[in-house]
Amino acid sequence: METPKKKQTLYWLAKGFISAFMLFSAYYSYTHVKDLRRLGFPDYFMVELVTAKIIGAVLLLIPQVSSRIKEWIYAGFGIAMISALIAHLCSHDSVSRIMFVSVDFILIVTCIQYVYKQEHRIIKNA
Repeated sequence: METPKKKQTLYWLAKGFISAFMLFSAYYSYTHVKDLRRLGFPDYFMVELVTAKIIGAVLLLIPQVSSRIKEWIYAGFGIAMISALIAHLCSHDSVSRIMFVSVDFILIVTCIQYVYKQEHRIIKNA
């Protein structure tokens, strides 16, 4: 049985992982423009993608941000991850790269589900 302290710690670890992963992903996208081009994305998309990931990652860590905004951030991150997986599949990337993106997607979705449940428990108990 999880104690409230343990739940709170896991909540912030999961939320921190999501934010850290998206910040790293934004950095990688910004510094590896050739990889995005190889996947078929235009250069201007990199600016949009990096900006959205940074803003979303920062907003997730601010407790005062409404749950509605956070839901949209989670949805955007999910769409970005699914799009990345599809792009890697369509560009005939190696199995190892596709597996890496798939594992990243599963980790992010798992963390988002945990954080989402905890946030809605907090709202119900408030």
